[in-house]
Amino acid sequence: MKSYKYVLVIILLFCQQFIHATELDKLKNNLNDFYVLEGVNDADVHKLLEIMNDDFAFSDIDYNMHRRSNWQPLKHVKRLLTIAKAYKNKNSKYHHSNKIDKIIVGTLNYWSYNNFFSDNWWYQEIGVPQNIGATLILCESIIPDSTMTKSLKVMDKSKIRLTGQNKIWLSGNVFMRELMRGNEYLINAAADTIKAVMVKSKPYEEGIQPDYSFHQHGPQPQFGNYGLHFAEDIIKWMFIFNKTDIAFSSEKVDLMRNLLFEGQQKVIYKGKYEVLATGRQLFPETVNGEKYRGPISKYEVYKNLEHIFNAFDTEINPTTAPNEYVHFRNSDYSLYRTNTFFSPVRMSSKRIIGAEAGNGENQMGYYLGDGTNLIYRKGDEYHEIYPVWNWKKLPGTTTVQDTAKLPKLTWSGYRNNSDFTGGLKGETIGITAFKYRRDNLQANKSYFFIDNKVYALGSGISSNRNFEVVTTINQCYKNGRVYINKNKGETTSVWHDSIAYISLNKQKLKVKLGEQTGNWKKILTWQTDTLITKNIFDLEVRHGAKPNNGTYAYVSVVGIPNTAIKTTIKKQLAKIIAQTEDVHALSFNKGKTIAVSAFKPCEVTLAKKQKLIIKNPCLLTLNKLKNGWTIEAVDPTQLQTKLAFEITGKYQLKDTVDSSKIAGNTTFFSITPPNAIEEKGTKKAVVLIAE
Repeated sequence: MKSYKYVLVIILLFCQQFIHATELDKLKNNLNDFYVLEGVNDADVHKLLEIMNDDFAFSDIDYNMHRRSNWQPLKHVKRLLTIAKAYKNKNSKYHHSNKIDKIIVGTLNYWSYNNFFSDNWWYQEIGVPQNIGATLILCESIIPDSTMTKSLKVMDKSKIRLTGQNKIWLSGNVFMRELMRGNEYLINAAADTIKAVMVKSKPYEEGIQPDYSFHQHGPQPQFGNYGLHFAEDIIKWMFIFNKTDIAFSSEKVDLMRNLLFEGQQKVIYKGKYEVLATGRQLFPETVNGEKYRGPISKYEVYKNLEHIFNAFDTEINPTTAPNEYVHFRNSDYSLYRTNTFFSPVRMSSKRIIGAEAGNGENQMGYYLGDGTNLIYRKGDEYHEIYPVWNWKKLPGTTTVQDTAKLPKLTWSGYRNNSDFTGGLKGETIGITAFKYRRDNLQANKSYFFIDNKVYALGSGISSNRNFEVVTTINQCYKNGRVYINKNKGETTSVWHDSIAYISLNKQKLKVKLGEQTGNWKKILTWQTDTLITKNIFDLEVRHGAKPNNGTYAYVSVVGIPNTAIKTTIKKQLAKIIAQTEDVHALSFNKGKTIAVSAFKPCEVTLAKKQKLIIKNPCLLTLNKLKNGWTIEAVDPTQLQTKLAFEITGKYQLKDTVDSSKIAGNTTFFSITPPNAIEEKGTKKAVVLIAE
């Protein structure tokens, strides 16, 4: 009887080991399939082989370089992985080539038997092991034990630590390393760590935000830097873990779907990644003749992610973002998309960091999060404009034009000293607004998006500094003729590249046309100082030195001929019904729709005999009904528990827990903003029905 027990135990142990081995093989096969799915270009591989020396080094790489950013030696292991993918791809002419297997081993040895290092820890602990690990798994069958041992030693620099995207990268490296060693404990620990990061964070903590933006380095939007890499890495592991015992849960796959299609996809336009969503990575498309991480490259990364995600997802996902206004309330970032143009706004607040600089990157981004508002039509209006941009005049910003050099940001970045930053998506209009409080300059700024128009209102513009203050309407590449229209000798409307810029208060517009010169080195310290010159269109409003309660009001009308400006002014523009330090309000369609940015308690005249008293800072849209109003409200401070109002007339609130009462011919009512921490900054709608 005992012998049967021993046999049973042996059988169970064998089965356990068999299942374990089978599971490891499945993971390795999935990883192989992932890199084959990515594909490889044989022409690219051929070029790499042509510049490889006899000792398996690449002739164009400075292996003695130690700089913190764009560290050239990393190219060695990235190229190694490219060659390895070709070796494993049945569609490549290099598939299982005897020549290539020797090159792979030699290239691994060249790295592993040298001590190449960067002053930036990231390369040693993340970048290098990431490429070596994938190569080892792809080419395991051809790698000698001595090379394998030495290469895994290089990967030992990766430990499971840190937070956010860095933690995923490190854990992924540990997973690949221990998959080669068969260390089940560390394989599971690394997989659990990767999966654990795939959660929705609390607002303003690092990671995926409730609005599907992404934060890293504190409460700072990082769509196209860490956010894109986060999605790239997690989707890779979702593919590799798929249909194994360590697969991601369906809830986590759902969360990734939202991150992709409610977040990342929305910042793509015309084959490029949106400039204001790229974090500090304002990069060129190529460096030293090789593709780098510019907006086109980031777009290609994103589209590849869609391809990979859809390969295992069971849902049918959108291929393009819808036309709509979106405000990412957790990132102080808005965008508006139509069939003909795309317009983002990047802001900051006490909650959100405006921008950072580090690793020699984003050296000129001091005003990047100060209300920068771009308008794209073809998608190339600002492409690689950074070297020649006047960074004190970013489109949409109101800034002091002092004579000092632009201050350099640090990793800590900066914040705007106000809680009032927000956006509201109404039935027909989007409102973005914020109080700007920085460097002894203050301004209340609003952007209203509707149809083919972007309205911009500013007030309360004040500074005690003895320098000109300027609101820049646009600064982009000059494309074709510019038409300037004047009223009593002053420029009040300008047409350029199918966009009409119209002053709404006959305020003088200043046009500047001509060449601007700069270099990439002022943007990226490790780049060349070769001068670049481009023709630039610059349009602005000047407020003078030491302005006190200055204003501006203009509209950008997109997609019209220059001959249509007069008709547009006469028949198609909104009416400003309030523009003070306290409030901006526009009336559309003869008062049927009203949009309001209330920076303080204020009063707005809705009609001849009707007023709305607003008792709390808020954003509002009012849409007229046959017998009342639909009102949508947002608390942009994300601090208030109630928004109170008075309106002329007798009304009842319909289908809501919010309260109202009537006194004489005035209705007092309140709107309770969403109070859950994940929902702060979202809108609340009520309906007022006349008695």
